[in-house]
Amino acid sequence: MKIAGIIFLLFVSLSGMAQQAESPKEYVIKAWNEFQLPEKGAIKAILAQRDQITRYLKANNAAVEAEQENGAQAIRRAADLYDEGEDAQLKSSEIKKLLKGVDLSTKEFVNCTSLEYVIEDYFGLKAVAEGAPVDQAWGSMWFNTTVETIGNKYDYQRYRQILELNNPELSLAYLSCLRSVFRYNGYTKGLDEIRPLFDKNMPEGALKDEINGLYKSYEHLKQGNVAPAFTLKDFRGKEHSLSDYKGKVLVIDVWATWCGGCIAKLPKYMEMAGKYKDRDDIVFITISIDDKGAYNSWKYALPRLKLMGMTNLLASKGECTFQKDYNITGIPRYFLIDKEGKIVSVYAPTPGKDFEALIDMTLQK
Repeated sequence: MKIAGIIFLLFVSLSGMAQQAESPKEYVIKAWNEFQLPEKGAIKAILAQRDQITRYLKANNAAVEAEQENGAQAIRRAADLYDEGEDAQLKSSEIKKLLKGVDLSTKEFVNCTSLEYVIEDYFGLKAVAEGAPVDQAWGSMWFNTTVETIGNKYDYQRYRQILELNNPELSLAYLSCLRSVFRYNGYTKGLDEIRPLFDKNMPEGALKDEINGLYKSYEHLKQGNVAPAFTLKDFRGKEHSLSDYKGKVLVIDVWATWCGGCIAKLPKYMEMAGKYKDRDDIVFITISIDDKGAYNSWKYALPRLKLMGMTNLLASKGECTFQKDYNITGIPRYFLIDKEGKIVSVYAPTPGKDFEALIDMTLQK
């Protein structure tokens, strides 16, 4: 055989060997990618697939990283059974069996593929197994970019449990999400409750310094603090101050004419205001953050948007400190201030049942 032919055959042989010499972790990922979920007995099939891969890994003395990847892949597929809040009705015992062996305290776990999603699904399934409603178990903060909610207890349970594991790599890999929690939910009661544990167990470094900086810059907007004072003008040039509303519950919609989402929700806000129109102890207003140069756009939008039945104020950046004082980084934002001028929430839910429940609770005090 010619030398060139021998070299070619050798190259093909070595290439085949290289393709076969996949790492244990690569084997796990490939096996799960090829896995077909049956129409019936889905959770049993997922558990059987994981067990089969586990036997292979043990037989080949695979590293812990591959074992953790196997567990993570199984968790992702089980969580997919709860699509869009639907109840897959998995037994608590099945979920616990699924989670067994997945160890978030190890360094190897942090190397799992799509780590953030794995963590969300792990704690979501864990919460369901402990009796949480499916529509709350997965929390709401990590992907929240619409200021729809102030979260629920399962969000904070997750952050607390991660901190309690005291796994520096895990905390660094996941708790960067606290940036978004502050941005879209403010300094919540839940953030306040985990702060001592955050100070104690969060590894030192840039991320901890950044989150501590957020704690400091949002602290003045905590529930129960006196709301930052403001004096703003309506379209007639009349001044209105926060102090004018003392003795009344004050509800504020922060918006702008360039914000499509804000305008889309204005009818819901006005509908909510209409439910309280016969009460003299609550006031609904709007505050626009349009630039000074857009004054006419704002002024003439008021009748078009049917806002003339309430007080409408303008808080242009450079003309006042309203946006800075209230950390306005995204709109719409909704405020609820009690009769004493103290903050109930400056990151209140979008207009609807949850917001109305918060208003009713405030009025009763």
